Amino acid sequence: MKKFFIFDFDGTLVNTLDDSVIAYNESLKIHGKYGESVNKDCVDFDNFIENMAKDKEVLKTYREIYDKCNKIHTLPYPGINSMLEKLDKSDSEVAICSNRIQNLLDDLTGKFFSTINFKYVIGQKMDGCRKPNPCLINGILNNETYKKDEIVYIGDRMVDIETAKNVGIDVAVVTWGQGNNKAYHDKYPIKIIRKSEEILSL
Repeated sequence: MKKFFIFDFDGTLVNTLDDSVIAYNESLKIHGKYGESVNKDCVDFDNFIENMAKDKEVLKTYREIYDKCNKIHTLPYPGINSMLEKLDKSDSEVAICSNRIQNLLDDLTGKFFSTINFKYVIGQKMDGCRKPNPCLINGILNNETYKKDEIVYIGDRMVDIETAKNVGIDVAVVTWGQGNNKAYHDKYPIKIIRKSEEILSL
């Protein structure tokens, strides 16, 4: 069993897509872009993020709406809490490393996982350090003595695979997030995870 489990957040531990899409569509309406709304059931997450970033005014409005909304659709995926509790009680340690802005990551982690002893909860830095740049995970590992083969990063998308590659650690990919067939058929992951309890066997 791995000794250090580092988790992505959005699409891996928590389903945040629905509220993100609702806030984005609302921001499009505010700016008169009615024909550009997206459907959460067919959205390509990478394109969704890329398109959002192209329009700075829409992005600013989106952030304001998203920050203030009650996020009623945002919830941990089935079995995640139980899996984390079992890891937390084992001899392994757990951490989060995400591209989500730090204060929002802290808020949601505290809301859903207050009983889990995450050793680190690391979000995107103001200096632009974000996945797949290895800087975030390396910032964690620089304070640890784990061998790289004792560590696994768990995510849902190609950016998570690329991040693990850049760090030189193993990665496992979950199928319930915003991943795609390219990620699920990539040769680098040590395992494709279809049920949360499978993480316990890494």
